[in-house]
Amino acid sequence: MQALSIGLPALVAGLLILASHVPLGRQVLKRGIVFIDLAIAQLAALGTILATQWHFHDADHDHGALISTLMAVLFSLLGVALVAWINRNLPDWREAFIGLIYVASASLLVLVVAGQPQGGQALTRTLSGDVLWLTWADLVPLAVMAIVIQLLALFRPQSLERFFYIAFAVTITLSVMKAGIYLVFACLIAPALAAQVRGKSVAWAYLVGVVGFVVGLLLAWSFDLPAAATIVLSLILTLTLALVIQVQFQKDKVSA
Repeated sequence: MQALSIGLPALVAGLLILASHVPLGRQVLKRGIVFIDLAIAQLAALGTILATQWHFHDADHDHGALISTLMAVLFSLLGVALVAWINRNLPDWREAFIGLIYVASASLLVLVVAGQPQGGQALTRTLSGDVLWLTWADLVPLAVMAIVIQLLALFRPQSLERFFYIAFAVTITLSVMKAGIYLVFACLIAPALAAQVRGKSVAWAYLVGVVGFVVGLLLAWSFDLPAAATIVLSLILTLTLALVIQVQFQKDKVSA
């Protein structure tokens, strides 16, 4: 019963993250801005930590959580605005500049928590999150974004392209606050890459994502391993296996 009460919210969280991240991941690969996720996620984490350092949580927990979320979204929106400008004006160097945004925000985060008693734990949470300890209430923002992104992808894909940066900033921010930077990046890139490399349908991306997440979650629970790191490796291994299967299938098809 305890395994179900802890593991089920984590599983649903993974499915919701994949539901919103696969369409966005396909857009990221299409636009050639792969490292935007790391940069925006790091900025979101910086905004959250700044809100915490400014003691917004001391007076009222719910009010403090709202302020932290708004700060994270604000930092993310500023980041995507900068990335959009770079993409328009310096397209040949966008990945280099996006990488610098990530390094700068990560370095600022280190400086902010330097000397704090729990600074190391705060840094670890931004990277790895604690997906196994999510509650059903934590899944509400993930569910809202999953529904919005899915509706746009299915019925208004042109709107998703037009408002990509805004949708990306908000979705990544909410996901990072629940699951950490590493897991969010893997969920964004690995499934989309599985479909895009060999021209597979979006269903293949969801299959790779779900299998990778579920296997990683089961391994983390069974062997008492860090959940985020285990799921990330599982997603990457599932991607690798999927690409091997695709290559072998094409070889068999050609030889036949």
